Amino acid sequence: MLVDELQLFRGKDYKVNDYIIIHQPTLGEICDFGEQRYFSMISTICATPSEYKVQLYDMGIDYEELDEFEFFIMLTKTLKAEDTNIILGDVDLSRLIPLQDKNTNEIFLYDGSTGAIVDFLAYTLITDFLRKIHGFKKQVDRTGNAATKQIIIDTERRRLERHKNDKYKSVLIPLISAMINCENFKYNHETVWSLPIYVFMDSVRRIQKIKNYEHIMQGAYSGCVDLSKIPKDDLNWLGSIND
Repeated sequence: MLVDELQLFRGKDYKVNDYIIIHQPTLGEICDFGEQRYFSMISTICATPSEYKVQLYDMGIDYEELDEFEFFIMLTKTLKAEDTNIILGDVDLSRLIPLQDKNTNEIFLYDGSTGAIVDFLAYTLITDFLRKIHGFKKQVDRTGNAATKQIIIDTERRRLERHKNDKYKSVLIPLISAMINCENFKYNHETVWSLPIYVFMDSVRRIQKIKNYEHIMQGAYSGCVDLSKIPKDDLNWLGSIND
């Protein structure tokens, strides 16, 4: 990922190119925008064909054969400026039209009114950044044969059917509640909302690492844990929490 992680940790916005700057929102901004609406939008931008395998199958498209940038182009038509302005400002993804570079034959998206361009590199930077600050994993499913692929699609279809009427459950409430009631967290209910999303998610992971270390050491002191069998990374609460 071509981004200065210290700048990211500071909560800085991220310049993708001369036309696109991604704003890293605070918890308060996400709350005001609408949490469900926000995560639905982020998930759409970051989506891969593997995550829509059933829908693509019903459209006659093999999710393994569909390029992820081509899939992004398909999804941009559903994302208007009011849907994405919390992170992209005035950039309207739904206005971008696909064109082809005559020299390289590469496809890119272009907004004739603003000159904004989203090529594969820009797309990669955008999605890598958004996955990074939210802790999302990129899903890419590959199967060995048609029979296995059909089983996976059918299984996913049944899962979607079971959960189609599920009500949205807040992602942030349990995390915020846990953190402001944790002695290791230095923010309270009033001040936590000013934290950029990456900074907050980093705090969640860091405190999990600290708690895990404390539990291991307590077990070691009581004779219940053999430290020689514990991964070295688990014994260093100052270590990296990044994948």
